[in-house]
Amino acid sequence: MKIVYDPKHVVHRPTKEIDRGTFIENPEKPERIEAIKDALIMNGFDNIHSPNNFPMSYIYLVHSERYVNWLKNKSASLQPGEEYITELFGYDLCFDTGTPISNTTFESAKRAVDVCLTAASLLSGKTNLVYALVRPPGHHATREACGGYCYFNNAAIAASYFLVKENADGVAILDLDFHHGNGTQDIFYDTDEVLYVSIHGDPDTFYPWISGRENEIGEGPGEGFNINLPLPAKSDWRKYSEALEQALREIKNYYPDVLIVSLGFDTHADDPVGGFLLKDDDFARMGKAIGKLKIPTLIVQEGGYNPVANASAAVKFFTAIA
Repeated sequence: MKIVYDPKHVVHRPTKEIDRGTFIENPEKPERIEAIKDALIMNGFDNIHSPNNFPMSYIYLVHSERYVNWLKNKSASLQPGEEYITELFGYDLCFDTGTPISNTTFESAKRAVDVCLTAASLLSGKTNLVYALVRPPGHHATREACGGYCYFNNAAIAASYFLVKENADGVAILDLDFHHGNGTQDIFYDTDEVLYVSIHGDPDTFYPWISGRENEIGEGPGEGFNINLPLPAKSDWRKYSEALEQALREIKNYYPDVLIVSLGFDTHADDPVGGFLLKDDDFARMGKAIGKLKIPTLIVQEGGYNPVANASAAVKFFTAIA
């Protein structure tokens, strides 16, 4: 397994978000990624690659010029240490109050894209498993807005890369973050070139609230190619494994050339943000089940906000899938 990692991610250090009108600490910290990297190296996963620099054109495959320019200009307008954060949901081109922008945000989001595209470019020949160990995450970012700690949709950009540059005959995205990837769904909702399958906390209870329900099935050519499997709070492996079995069956029947896994460790029982009860060994079962598909697989890191739980879950998952 190859890992693509950029140590410069540490410059992206959001400090706050707004919850019910009150400023609270933002959990999207560098430590959550550093803990995974260190644990994987200690367990023999040391084939680590630095990212290449890709043209901005790849971002425009997914995001609008209006949004990209807004994010770039907003980031450039801020002083070091200053953060811009919307105070109303849906205001400006950020759809929530938890995604601050600093003067390093645009650069960090672009480097995250470079990590994912480098990982995608390595997925060929004898290498059938590559891990983009990346932050900031991406699956909440829509075509037109940031949110959920996400600025550019890393997994969606990688999927577009496979379709356009590698002529992939179908890409499947399996989203295993605790929160529904509303951005990824939004981007591919009207196409059959990408199958999107997500297992997540029920949006009637959990963020992002606006999407992730079972009746959201895609539209136009994409009808039937968007599958949501929401689960209730405190779901354990018994409940989760049933949804995972359904998801993997749908992916297998789709016959994709490439599988992208948006992997969030916030499904761990010890995560401070998620609401499931998965244990370390459950991530080994998860990895083993995905590996049995024998599809070239790009893993893209999304959430997971307890560094200790992230590290232990990652070692279990990657030992099993590899």
